[in-house]
Amino acid sequence: MNKYPNKVLRISGLLLILCTITILAWQNEPRSPRLKKALDSFKVEPGMRIELMVSEPLVIDPVAIAFDENRQMYVVEDRGYPDPAEGGLPTKLGRIALLKDMNGDGKYDKRTEFATGLTYPNGVLPWKGGVFITCSPDIFYFKDTDGDGIADVKKVALTGFFATQTAQIRMAYPTLGLDGWIYVTAGLNGGNITSPEHPERPAVSYTQADGRFNPETLEFQITGGKSQFGLTFDSYGRRFGSSNRHPVMNMVIEPWHLKRNSNLLFNESVQNVSKVEAEAVVYPISRSVTSADFIPKLIGRSHAGTFTAASGLLVYNGTALSPAHLGNIFICESAQNLVQRQIVKPEGVSFRTELPYTEREFVSSTDEWFRPVSLQNGPEGGLYIVDMHRKVIDHPAYVPEEARGGLDWESGKTDGRIYRVVREGFKDRYANNRPKFSSRSSVTQLVTALSSAEEWDRSTAHRLLLERREMASAPLLRKTATESSRPESRTRALWLLHSLGALDITTEKKALIDKVLGVREQAVLLAERLSRQHPELVQALVLAAGDEAIRIRFTSALVLGSLDGASVVQALAKVAAKDGADQWVRAAVLSGIEKRMPAFLTALREQANPNPAAFASVMQDLGRLYGTGGSVADSRNLFQEVLSSPGNPEWRIATILGLADGVSRRVNEFGTSPKGLVFAIQGENASNSVRTSLDNFVDRLSSIAGNPAESTRLRVLATSLLGFTNYDQAQAALQKLLAPSSPPELLKVVVASLTRLNDARGALLLTEKQAWSSYTPSLKAAVIGSLVSKPAFANELFAAIEKGTIQGAEISSGDRVRLMKDKDPKISERATILFKELEGGDRMNVYQEYRKIIGVNPNAIAGKAAYQRYCSACHTYLGQGGKVGPDLSGVKNQPAEALLLHIVVPNYEVLPAYQTVMIGTKDGRSFSGRIMSETENSMTIRTAFGTDESILRRDIATLTNSGFSLMPDGLEQSMSKQDMANLVAYLKAGK
Repeated sequence: MNKYPNKVLRISGLLLILCTITILAWQNEPRSPRLKKALDSFKVEPGMRIELMVSEPLVIDPVAIAFDENRQMYVVEDRGYPDPAEGGLPTKLGRIALLKDMNGDGKYDKRTEFATGLTYPNGVLPWKGGVFITCSPDIFYFKDTDGDGIADVKKVALTGFFATQTAQIRMAYPTLGLDGWIYVTAGLNGGNITSPEHPERPAVSYTQADGRFNPETLEFQITGGKSQFGLTFDSYGRRFGSSNRHPVMNMVIEPWHLKRNSNLLFNESVQNVSKVEAEAVVYPISRSVTSADFIPKLIGRSHAGTFTAASGLLVYNGTALSPAHLGNIFICESAQNLVQRQIVKPEGVSFRTELPYTEREFVSSTDEWFRPVSLQNGPEGGLYIVDMHRKVIDHPAYVPEEARGGLDWESGKTDGRIYRVVREGFKDRYANNRPKFSSRSSVTQLVTALSSAEEWDRSTAHRLLLERREMASAPLLRKTATESSRPESRTRALWLLHSLGALDITTEKKALIDKVLGVREQAVLLAERLSRQHPELVQALVLAAGDEAIRIRFTSALVLGSLDGASVVQALAKVAAKDGADQWVRAAVLSGIEKRMPAFLTALREQANPNPAAFASVMQDLGRLYGTGGSVADSRNLFQEVLSSPGNPEWRIATILGLADGVSRRVNEFGTSPKGLVFAIQGENASNSVRTSLDNFVDRLSSIAGNPAESTRLRVLATSLLGFTNYDQAQAALQKLLAPSSPPELLKVVVASLTRLNDARGALLLTEKQAWSSYTPSLKAAVIGSLVSKPAFANELFAAIEKGTIQGAEISSGDRVRLMKDKDPKISERATILFKELEGGDRMNVYQEYRKIIGVNPNAIAGKAAYQRYCSACHTYLGQGGKVGPDLSGVKNQPAEALLLHIVVPNYEVLPAYQTVMIGTKDGRSFSGRIMSETENSMTIRTAFGTDESILRRDIATLTNSGFSLMPDGLEQSMSKQDMANLVAYLKAGK
């Protein structure tokens, strides 16, 4: 026990007073030269001004802020960043600061240490007088109950978020949705999530996905999206995220919708709204050096002049800018010292963004220490910018060890700034006239605030009404939902009524016919739950399926998929017939028909004047669903009906192609035929007329595939279906098409069909010397992908390598190793002999040897030919090429040695997103590529030859992450040293 408790308290009190006096004095001092220089370094959009609101020592290393209802500012300080690059114990320097405005002038002048001892905190959200804090592996809840500004309630709300990777890629950014759930970003990470308060619940496990939790029950769910650091909602509840080189992504569909149909292969959830990667341009005015300038690992990620560290995006709806800024999205780019503005416009069921101007940014700075990482709407309508303020913002884990010592990781660890952007002439109305809106506001005041012109007022009132859940607010909310002049206010009132369990049928019906699309959209989503008590709403949803806006039709399909009734099926068919060419609408419709495919098929056929492209697309996917999950009898009925149907061949070929693809996953149930899978579908008991129809149909396929007068789309469908016949039937047509004169997209389908036929003669055809010499780089990559995918093709691949037609270095290291370890000893032994030299030795020795040629009489013009031959199949450069590997546009900022390192030693450092996953299916197929998207039901990988393959999880026999790059090493064996020097010079030239 302390012997001098009173003395200690007196000393502590004196120290607190002295600290407060010091801070107050500092705040009233003239700005230091350093702060003045920082303010002078900014260039802002004309008509705007930027103001310093808080700086060190009041804030240090801020990464996120939030305002509570009393306008106190919670600041998340990630002081320990960066965490250890490789192992080591985490620091516990992170803390949460609470800032207050003591004299009512609108400036923050008092700081308390609300919470300390945290590792790497990165997000904050006020809730019920406290805050949720994201700090993997935990989400904490902290609250001050005695008014001293220091949290005395400290508990773990949720835990199990992975913290094994760097602090840059962890769960973050808690954001309250209209539905009352708190959404968090994936951080490109996963977890096994549990709540200590609910030990009876099983863990929710996932790899990379955004999520959400209920702040009252602490239930956690996986959502669509893979955001890194940044998440925001627009006024109508549409969710947007960001990830490094993808500045703005819209989460279009949720996994619980796709999960309804276990046979649905579609697994995407995100639409890129902004330009991405090489096209996501920024206009910095600093001389900031991005990581790509000197860090080899980021060759595929960090490029000056384009987004490399997109984060902290925000849909702005405040009053302190201008009406033209309402609904715009703002994105931080910390690596290049700027904040970009993008204008959002509807496009299909999602959106697109465009820049309001070029050659400048909303905010940019010549100060290379300006590191904007997150944004917030402020109480007075300003746009707040959180500046972590570091000399180096990147993480040492992404820097080769030999380069780390040259970077200053410490400078800035005592600094931090928070700025506000407002229009010129803006006057802070809160400076001298503080509003009464606070934690003590009445329900009436809060509901009134929902109709405020200010987004911060609306969102804060929404949160407080959610927290209180007072039924006394229901009548007022109903009035707001139907009478408020602001559609965003009507939307919030609807969701609050739903959260209270007080959304009545009258209010809902009015919302379903609201003149504003966003209100109708949310009303449709809410109608799903309400229709269980009020079945008459089903008819209203059926009517919504005919709405003038495609987004409403899409949303109605999502909702109708969970409801029953003949009118529901008719409505789904109506949407499909009109909009089924859109992948999102098609997924929404088909996700809801698993148990009613025959009824849906009948309804779809009854639609008058369907859009031909929509009808064909839906029928192809519907055929796949029949083949994958329908009964054998139903599948054969569909097959025979399509064969006998007159009219447009496109939808007929598309349907049977989908059906054959689905049946290929369950061959045992349908049997086999020497003439191929498409003949096995008809069954042994098929009538002579059916057999004759099928023979004629297949003959017609060959004719269409080889006819240049037909559309390329139709030829692609016909060529694809030939892959489900047999080699003898398809060989003549496919060989004829395997010529340089065929369209590129058709050539890749020829390769895919030969692969599916799984006849060694097809591999011999693909590796014929004259044919091989005529292949473009992308087609050559497709052929290699084919040759390594089938055991039957392996010997022809080996023979081609032995003849010198194909170079062993053209095969990726992952595929070489897989062949060397094949369970068939004949394959593994032969592969070991052929690839031993490539897979042995020290690749770094090769790199050191080739360093000697860098800069020795390089010819960039000649290097273009080397690029087109060796790289363009997989990489995009200056807008041309494939999309298998990273986009190389902008790598001119890399030193030549870094470029050479990645060419010669592609497995030196491989970003997780580009690591090779190898999948073997239960029916003997094999795939290798990188994962593009996944759900509980399926996953999609992009193969080395640029195609996307979707696989149902239940069909996967083996899945291995090799850790290797899809890019082959040993490339230097295919080119001369001069070719290598020229290639590096071409990439350095950037033109």
